[in-house]
Amino acid sequence: MTVLFGLTFVASKIALQGIGIFQLVFLRHFFAFVLLTAILWRNRNRFYIAKRDRKQFLLLTLIEPIGYFIFETIGINFTTPSNVSLIIATIPVFSLLFALWILGEKVNRYAFLGIFFSLFGVYLIVSLQEKSVLAPKPLLGNIFTLGAAISAGIYNSLCRRLTQTYSPWTITYAQAIVATFVFLPLAFNETIFLGDSYFDLKIFLSILYLAIGGSVTAYLILNYTLSKLPTYKVAIFANFVPVVTIFASWLIYGDMLKSVQFIGAGMVILGIYLTYIRFTK
Repeated sequence: MTVLFGLTFVASKIALQGIGIFQLVFLRHFFAFVLLTAILWRNRNRFYIAKRDRKQFLLLTLIEPIGYFIFETIGINFTTPSNVSLIIATIPVFSLLFALWILGEKVNRYAFLGIFFSLFGVYLIVSLQEKSVLAPKPLLGNIFTLGAAISAGIYNSLCRRLTQTYSPWTITYAQAIVATFVFLPLAFNETIFLGDSYFDLKIFLSILYLAIGGSVTAYLILNYTLSKLPTYKVAIFANFVPVVTIFASWLIYGDMLKSVQFIGAGMVILGIYLTYIRFTK
């Protein structure tokens, strides 16, 4: 899941070079909706949502994917994929806070220690991140990305509750349906006023990956793990996302990490280990 999510930031940056923000989020969820419909159509009766839970599903989808992807995609448009992924690594902090508040989950000292190591590793990477042509408005992009991290923290807690009743397929399918219909008019409006957009094979493949790898496969895994593990234990893996994204950015854009940033990446992985090893015991 972490690898799939880590690569989405680079794919989004590639797609945004030719199309608009709402065009991108609509197309990725539309393709995901078509794929899931093809897979689940014969068993569609199994994905009924009880009337008492529809408000919770609506709230869940409004927070993520709708709110999350608006914030995240705008953030990617104004700053580098690496910067976005590093800020997204703060998801465990917000997930922990909302899990304590909404779910009343108990957290031991090893989890806090793991989060500390992970965030300190993120700090080492971020503090040495230099501006580039990929980041025309880095401060604005970072603020929007922080909004995405907060949205994901709320999502993890709300989704954890729904996974006790509904399957990951049901939750993922509901997200794709709502996001497709919400982003459709926004994408249509953007198409009218965005006159310099273009479409090529590279952009199409990026959108296809975002749909299949990100909006379908990664979210299925995320929703499944939220049904099996406490919220903060799932969220801590978000700290590994920057490691994947920065490596992919280096392969595509030639951005090389400094030695201290490699140390930071190692501390991110250490933080994940400290959180998870306590659970296995």
